[in-house]
Amino acid sequence: MTDWVLAAERAYVAAAIAARSPAGPAPVNAARAAAAAATIGSPAHDRAVAAAGAIASRYLAVGTPRSFGIVIDVDSQVDAAALSLVAHRTWFAPRDIRCAAVGSGASELAAATGGRAVSIEEAMACDIVNVYAAYAPVTPARLRRGTHVNVTWWGVLADELAQLATVVREAELPALAAGLVDGRQLDEITIFIIGDAPIAATVLAATAT
Repeated sequence: MTDWVLAAERAYVAAAIAARSPAGPAPVNAARAAAAAATIGSPAHDRAVAAAGAIASRYLAVGTPRSFGIVIDVDSQVDAAALSLVAHRTWFAPRDIRCAAVGSGASELAAATGGRAVSIEEAMACDIVNVYAAYAPVTPARLRRGTHVNVTWWGVLADELAQLATVVREAELPALAAGLVDGRQLDEITIFIIGDAPIAATVLAATAT
Protein backbone atom coordinates (compact mmCIF):
# COMPACT_ATOMS: atom_id res chain seq x y z
CA MET A 1 0.00 0.00 0.00
CA THR A 2 1.16 3.53 -0.73
CA ASP A 3 -1.17 5.54 1.49
CA TRP A 4 1.93 7.39 2.69
CA VAL A 5 2.54 8.67 -0.84
CA LEU A 6 -1.02 9.99 -1.08
CA ALA A 7 -0.65 11.59 2.37
CA ALA A 8 2.45 13.39 1.18
CA GLU A 9 0.66 14.59 -1.95
CA ARG A 10 -2.17 15.97 0.17
CA ALA A 11 0.42 17.84 2.24
CA TYR A 12 1.79 19.52 -0.88
CA VAL A 13 -1.67 20.52 -2.04
CA ALA A 14 -2.46 21.90 1.41
CA ALA A 15 0.77 23.91 1.35
CA ALA A 16 -0.22 25.46 -1.98
CA ILE A 17 -3.68 26.38 -0.70
CA ALA A 18 -2.24 27.89 2.48
CA ALA A 19 0.22 29.97 0.48
CA ARG A 20 -2.63 31.49 -1.56
CA SER A 21 -4.92 32.24 1.39
CA PRO A 22 -5.32 35.90 2.50
CA ALA A 23 -3.76 35.04 5.83
CA GLY A 24 -0.74 33.54 4.14
CA PRO A 25 0.91 30.22 5.01
CA ALA A 26 0.14 28.76 8.42
CA PRO A 27 2.91 29.29 10.98
CA VAL A 28 5.41 26.46 11.23
CA ASN A 29 4.62 24.08 14.05
CA ALA A 30 7.96 23.78 15.85
CA ALA A 31 7.17 20.33 17.25
CA ARG A 32 6.27 18.91 13.85
CA ALA A 33 9.30 20.52 12.22
CA ALA A 34 11.54 19.01 14.88
CA ALA A 35 9.91 15.62 14.39
CA ALA A 36 10.55 15.83 10.66
CA ALA A 37 14.18 16.78 11.18
CA ALA A 38 14.63 13.86 13.54
CA THR A 39 13.56 11.42 10.85
CA ILE A 40 16.57 12.09 8.59
CA GLY A 41 18.08 8.73 7.75
CA SER A 42 15.10 6.85 9.20
CA PRO A 43 12.44 4.85 7.34
CA ALA A 44 10.00 7.77 7.64
CA HIS A 45 12.50 10.13 6.06
CA ASP A 46 13.29 7.63 3.30
CA ARG A 47 9.56 7.41 2.55
CA ALA A 48 9.33 11.20 2.38
CA VAL A 49 12.13 11.41 -0.18
CA ALA A 50 10.59 8.59 -2.23
CA ALA A 51 7.13 10.15 -2.06
CA ALA A 52 8.34 13.60 -3.09
CA GLY A 53 10.12 12.14 -6.10
CA ALA A 54 7.07 10.15 -7.16
CA ILE A 55 4.79 13.18 -6.83
CA ALA A 56 7.17 15.25 -8.94
CA SER A 57 7.26 12.51 -11.55
CA ARG A 58 3.47 12.48 -11.68
CA TYR A 59 3.49 16.03 -13.02
CA LEU A 60 6.85 16.25 -14.76
CA ALA A 61 7.40 12.82 -16.38
CA VAL A 62 5.99 11.49 -19.62
CA GLY A 63 2.47 10.15 -19.34
CA THR A 64 3.25 6.44 -19.65
CA PRO A 65 6.86 5.81 -18.66
CA ARG A 66 8.11 2.39 -19.62
CA SER A 67 11.65 2.53 -18.24
CA PHE A 68 12.72 3.44 -14.72
CA GLY A 69 16.32 3.98 -13.66
CA ILE A 70 17.80 4.09 -10.15
CA VAL A 71 21.39 5.10 -9.43
CA ILE A 72 23.06 4.72 -6.03
CA ASP A 73 26.59 5.08 -4.69
CA VAL A 74 26.84 2.05 -2.40
CA ASP A 75 24.81 -0.88 -1.12
CA SER A 76 23.77 0.89 2.08
CA GLN A 77 21.38 2.94 -0.07
CA VAL A 78 19.53 -0.05 -1.51
CA ASP A 79 16.51 -0.02 0.81
CA ALA A 80 15.94 3.74 0.53
CA ALA A 81 16.37 3.73 -3.24
CA ALA A 82 14.06 0.75 -3.70
CA LEU A 83 11.30 2.80 -2.04
CA SER A 84 11.42 5.18 -4.99
CA LEU A 85 9.95 2.47 -7.20
CA VAL A 86 7.34 1.54 -4.58
CA ALA A 87 6.25 5.17 -4.40
CA HIS A 88 6.16 5.61 -8.17
CA ARG A 89 3.91 2.57 -8.53
CA THR A 90 1.17 4.68 -6.95
CA TRP A 91 0.66 6.09 -10.46
CA PHE A 92 3.07 4.34 -12.82
CA ALA A 93 3.76 0.79 -13.97
CA PRO A 94 7.22 0.79 -15.61
CA ARG A 95 8.25 -2.54 -17.07
CA ASP A 96 11.98 -1.96 -17.55
CA ILE A 97 13.69 -1.35 -14.20
CA ARG A 98 17.40 -0.50 -14.50
CA CYS A 99 19.66 -0.37 -11.45
CA ALA A 100 23.19 1.03 -11.32
CA ALA A 101 25.77 1.90 -8.69
CA VAL A 102 28.90 4.00 -8.60
CA GLY A 103 30.46 1.48 -6.25
CA SER A 104 28.55 -1.48 -4.85
CA GLY A 105 24.90 -2.45 -4.64
CA ALA A 106 23.60 -2.60 -8.23
CA SER A 107 22.83 -6.32 -8.05
CA GLU A 108 21.23 -6.01 -4.61
CA LEU A 109 19.09 -3.10 -5.81
CA ALA A 110 18.05 -5.10 -8.87
CA ALA A 111 17.01 -7.99 -6.63
CA ALA A 112 15.03 -5.66 -4.35
CA THR A 113 13.14 -4.05 -7.23
CA GLY A 114 12.79 -6.92 -9.68
CA GLY A 115 15.00 -5.03 -12.10
CA ARG A 116 18.37 -5.64 -13.70
CA ALA A 117 21.84 -4.34 -12.97
CA VAL A 118 23.16 -2.07 -15.71
CA SER A 119 25.72 0.65 -16.28
CA ILE A 120 25.08 4.19 -15.02
CA GLU A 121 24.66 5.32 -18.62
CA GLU A 122 21.93 2.73 -19.22
CA ALA A 123 20.15 3.64 -16.00
CA MET A 124 20.11 7.32 -16.93
CA ALA A 125 18.75 6.59 -20.40
CA CYS A 126 15.25 5.95 -19.00
CA ASP A 127 11.92 7.76 -19.01
CA ILE A 128 12.23 8.38 -15.25
CA VAL A 129 15.58 8.39 -13.45
CA ASN A 130 16.10 8.52 -9.67
CA VAL A 131 19.61 9.51 -8.62
CA TYR A 132 20.35 8.71 -5.00
CA ALA A 133 24.07 8.85 -5.72
CA ALA A 134 26.26 11.82 -4.82
CA TYR A 135 29.05 10.68 -7.15
CA ALA A 136 27.18 10.07 -10.41
CA PRO A 137 27.19 13.33 -12.40
CA VAL A 138 23.97 14.02 -14.29
CA THR A 139 25.03 15.49 -17.63
CA PRO A 140 23.17 16.28 -20.87
CA ALA A 141 25.08 13.50 -22.64
CA ARG A 142 23.65 10.93 -20.24
CA LEU A 143 20.01 12.00 -20.67
CA ARG A 144 17.49 11.67 -23.47
CA ARG A 145 14.95 14.25 -24.52
CA GLY A 146 11.79 13.77 -22.50
CA THR A 147 13.53 12.22 -19.51
CA HIS A 148 12.47 13.21 -16.01
CA VAL A 149 15.13 13.02 -13.30
CA ASN A 150 14.71 13.08 -9.51
CA VAL A 151 17.94 13.87 -7.67
CA THR A 152 18.43 13.94 -3.92
CA TRP A 153 21.26 16.47 -4.15
CA TRP A 154 21.62 19.37 -6.58
CA GLY A 155 25.41 19.00 -6.65
CA VAL A 156 25.25 16.08 -9.10
CA LEU A 157 23.75 18.28 -11.83
CA ALA A 158 26.04 19.57 -14.58
CA ASP A 159 25.96 23.37 -14.87
CA GLU A 160 24.76 23.30 -18.46
CA LEU A 161 21.54 21.54 -17.46
CA ALA A 162 20.29 24.85 -16.07
CA GLN A 163 20.00 26.08 -19.66
CA LEU A 164 18.73 22.83 -21.17
CA ALA A 165 16.27 21.50 -18.59
CA THR A 166 13.30 22.58 -16.53
CA VAL A 167 14.55 22.42 -12.93
CA VAL A 168 12.05 22.29 -10.05
CA ARG A 169 12.77 22.42 -6.32
CA GLU A 170 10.59 21.15 -3.49
CA ALA A 171 9.29 24.65 -2.73
CA GLU A 172 7.69 24.65 -6.18
CA LEU A 173 6.10 21.21 -5.85
CA PRO A 174 2.97 22.36 -3.95
CA ALA A 175 1.84 24.53 -6.87
CA LEU A 176 2.40 21.62 -9.26
CA ALA A 177 0.49 19.16 -7.08
CA ALA A 178 -2.39 21.61 -6.69
CA GLY A 179 -2.61 22.24 -10.44
CA LEU A 180 -1.74 25.92 -10.07
CA VAL A 181 1.14 25.73 -12.53
CA ASP A 182 1.72 23.49 -15.53
CA GLY A 183 4.07 20.53 -15.42
CA ARG A 184 5.64 18.93 -18.47
CA GLN A 185 5.04 20.76 -21.75
CA LEU A 186 6.54 18.64 -24.57
CA ASP A 187 9.74 16.58 -24.72
CA GLU A 188 11.93 18.74 -22.51
CA ILE A 189 14.24 17.30 -19.86
CA THR A 190 12.76 17.88 -16.41
CA ILE A 191 14.63 17.66 -13.12
CA PHE A 192 13.31 17.67 -9.57
CA ILE A 193 15.68 18.40 -6.68
CA ILE A 194 14.30 16.51 -3.69
CA GLY A 195 16.73 17.44 -0.94
CA ASP A 196 15.36 16.32 2.44
CA ALA A 197 11.74 16.81 1.30
CA PRO A 198 10.75 18.74 4.45
CA ILE A 199 7.07 19.12 3.53
CA ALA A 200 6.61 15.39 2.99
CA ALA A 201 8.88 14.55 5.92
CA THR A 202 6.85 16.68 8.28
CA VAL A 203 3.53 15.06 7.49
CA LEU A 204 4.94 11.54 7.43
CA ALA A 205 6.77 12.05 10.71
CA ALA A 206 3.61 13.39 12.29
CA THR A 207 1.57 10.38 11.16
CA ALA A 208 4.20 7.71 11.83
CA THR A 209 3.19 4.96 14.21
